[in-house]
Amino acid sequence: MLLSCALMFMTAVPTQAQEDICKPDLIRITDLRPPSFTGGSHVWDILYAQDGMDVFADAVPLDNNEIVAGGAFTKDKDDSIYHPLLVKFDERFKPIWEIRTQTKEQRTIHRLLQTKDGFTVLGDMADGIYIASYTSGGKLRGAPVPIRAEGGELDAKAFVPAQDGSGYLIAAQFIDAKDQEIQKGFVYKLSKGGKILWKRHYTTGNASVIHNIQTVLDGSHILSGQMVMDDGKSSAWVIRIDDNGAVKWQKDYPRGGAATFTSAQQTKDGHFIFTGKARPLDYDGNGLTAWVMKTDAQGKPLWERYLKGPYDHDAPSALVYEDGRASVLVNAGAMDSKRRSHARLVTFSPQGDISTIEDFVDGQNAASRRLVSGRGGERIIVGYAQTNFGDDQATNEAAAAPAYTYDGWLLAADPLTDYNDPCAAKSTLSPILP
Repeated sequence: MLLSCALMFMTAVPTQAQEDICKPDLIRITDLRPPSFTGGSHVWDILYAQDGMDVFADAVPLDNNEIVAGGAFTKDKDDSIYHPLLVKFDERFKPIWEIRTQTKEQRTIHRLLQTKDGFTVLGDMADGIYIASYTSGGKLRGAPVPIRAEGGELDAKAFVPAQDGSGYLIAAQFIDAKDQEIQKGFVYKLSKGGKILWKRHYTTGNASVIHNIQTVLDGSHILSGQMVMDDGKSSAWVIRIDDNGAVKWQKDYPRGGAATFTSAQQTKDGHFIFTGKARPLDYDGNGLTAWVMKTDAQGKPLWERYLKGPYDHDAPSALVYEDGRASVLVNAGAMDSKRRSHARLVTFSPQGDISTIEDFVDGQNAASRRLVSGRGGERIIVGYAQTNFGDDQATNEAAAAPAYTYDGWLLAADPLTDYNDPCAAKSTLSPILP
């Protein structure tokens, strides 16, 4: 009886062919095919524009299938000051309200987080960073809370709720006022009332950059970015910290001439998907490579994928699914006026195989910044696109486009279809219950 029960719970033995398929190449370099802008399927596509510039940096889905997007705007083509912009869309993707705060100094919105009855934003201002909380109806709760650093500037990167419920952990970049090559990655713990509970800086060698902070399954946090050593060499950098900022472990990943991670996601089995970009050794000012890496729970690489072609590629954001797949947002920046800057969604299997590549563009040039999951599984691309030519603009190159020619862009790509991992263990559990 014991033997028969054991046999019922055994998993199927993989064939040699399965083992070959399911053992991924450690490193794979892919020349991406030319983009096709006719076949990308999407649920909706929004260009949001008024006078001047409108750009979106992030978005957060709320209840009732509503979504709030945040970024920056200028009043007209002569306005040189960026002001914070918030727009709420209903389930039919029509604007419900907008908030255009007329600031006298530079202020933008960089990230958004949903709260119990609204949302909180993290942004940049002229001499530091700030957070501000809103109701779901767009009413500001209290005054924005500024954070400043003596001797330099701060650049907002990302934030997450503290695990103890006391407030937020905020990742920011400190840039020395006298020498911009001297930079440090800062993490602040801020109470809900705006009090700084603690501050940590993480640095090694000449400079460190923290692009992202992500909470993982055990309640700790992953910081991802870049470290620059005294000899001028740099590499991608990952640090795992607890809720008090103490380092649990850290690893660096030198690749090519330079490399950085801009996002991190954890799979349900505790592995990590990191995305970012790398500079090839033969780099001549053009042709950055998008980089995707899967590691185990301790940061050991399981596979790496490099995506290249006649564009400046980077992978600023990603979504990871229960079945182990990852949809990676790839930003493809045109290097000349013959091409159009666009966004791509590249979906990887758990073994690092590319299953689909989807291409999206709007306007003359499109720049993607974030990939957000909608309530119905939509993959929402957040960014901006150039919708008209500037008065004196002679070419289609993004670098030649004045700021006021850009408008906010939101696109919801179709949810991923169902997937069965051929490499997942298949149970031979008997359907008969004794």
